[in-house]
Amino acid sequence: MKVFDLHADIGYDILEQLEKGNNEPLKTRHLKKLAKGEVRGVAAASYFVGTEDWLRMQKMVSSTRKEIEKNKEDVSLILSVQDFHDEKQNILMSVEGMCGIKEDCSEKIDWLYENGVRLASLCWNDENALATGCKGNPLRGLSEQGKEVIKRMNELGMMIDVSHNNEKTFWDILETSSMPIVATHSNTRKLCNVDRNLTDQQIKAIGLNGGLIGLNGARNFIAFDKDNQDSFHLAMHGRHIADLIGVEHLAIGMDFMDFLGDYGDESMAIDLRNASMIQNLVESLHKVGFNEEEVEMICWKNAVNFMNKVMK
Repeated sequence: MKVFDLHADIGYDILEQLEKGNNEPLKTRHLKKLAKGEVRGVAAASYFVGTEDWLRMQKMVSSTRKEIEKNKEDVSLILSVQDFHDEKQNILMSVEGMCGIKEDCSEKIDWLYENGVRLASLCWNDENALATGCKGNPLRGLSEQGKEVIKRMNELGMMIDVSHNNEKTFWDILETSSMPIVATHSNTRKLCNVDRNLTDQQIKAIGLNGGLIGLNGARNFIAFDKDNQDSFHLAMHGRHIADLIGVEHLAIGMDFMDFLGDYGDESMAIDLRNASMIQNLVESLHKVGFNEEEVEMICWKNAVNFMNKVMK
């Protein structure tokens, strides 16, 4: 079954590999695994931990765009829902963290949009000029600059990702944004009580907002017990979310780390080591009670419908 993966740090890997002298990293390190797993759409994130400046952000985004265009015979860049191609790998450019934006916020968001970015989070786990991540001050949320960024993203039709926000920032974004939001790679605290997962109140708010939640395959966000860090227990997170707010708000955002040297495939669920294994989650979604139509919604249709709702 074809899958849209809402989060993969492919943009980060592209620049890292190019700087090491490895040519064609998208083709040699990603496309085959995506195809083997029937991942026909992926959000390729340019990922920033909080120490990078605006020039570094620009370099990573530009490198990702160029690498996609270099492979245009096999890859379709998604700038609108009309760009989906049945015979190609569909790639949506995203940004994880905006630590490099400290001034001229609207102009820099415009630059990101003009260079292909259609999905972005204001912060990673860090605390920056715009917002506060889950490792930052719990009393601090969006700054005034952050609110400016949210409003500009709304105007452009750029999707807002809240996966790494602390709770204060989450609620500030929900109050500020005129468009639905997405947690691209977050599970539920009900089944694994870590800061990166969502509370039932947050899940319900995303549902009422018309938003979307992507299931995250990182093992530490699935369960504390190592024996339960697998696709079945990840699917149980999906079961809980769907029971709370409806299957139409559930998607997939695996956050595969097999290509990230500091993390590796051991950071992932036992049977979800890399993109080639994602059909194990498809099988597990059936095992926890989702029917064929619902699994198709989770794997593909909900993500595309959300993009159609927000993107211009």
